[in-house]
Amino acid sequence: MPKRVEVLMALNKNGKLDTLIDFVKQRKPLIGVFCGSFNPFHKGHNNVLQKAEKIFDKVIIAFGANPDKSERTWPIPPSIQNRQIEHYNGLLTDFIQTLGQDVVVIRGLRNSTDFQYEQNQYRYIQELMPGIKIVNIFCDKEFEHISSSGIRTLEKFNKHQNYLLD
Repeated sequence: MPKRVEVLMALNKNGKLDTLIDFVKQRKPLIGVFCGSFNPFHKGHNNVLQKAEKIFDKVIIAFGANPDKSERTWPIPPSIQNRQIEHYNGLLTDFIQTLGQDVVVIRGLRNSTDFQYEQNQYRYIQELMPGIKIVNIFCDKEFEHISSSGIRTLEKFNKHQNYLLD
């Protein structure tokens, strides 16, 4: 924001932008953090990301290393590389604190099984970081069967390409 204010002030020759400058100084953008292991980041994840980008001013894609899952082996798809991407190890709450700003955690859901899992995770996250905001975004029906583990299985038979982003 400071850079935006600086640019506006440079353009404000006759004071006509004073109201806009005040607004920009006071406004806090709504930032979402879409987190997951994303191994791979697939069309279902992208569906949730697109919905989140309609809600938030900015969405940070946070690739987390999950100690209960295998190490990340898939590359980041070129179609999302122009977005802010972060990587973290450890707890999501610790990562959020390193950002130094208010954010909302975005979790993608496919079905009721995901919902039950996320409800449990929500309780842990709330205890570790009271006051944290979390939103759940359901993917569209056409993507609800897609999972990273399913794609990894299909890859063994070279049948996974339709689920990946370009």
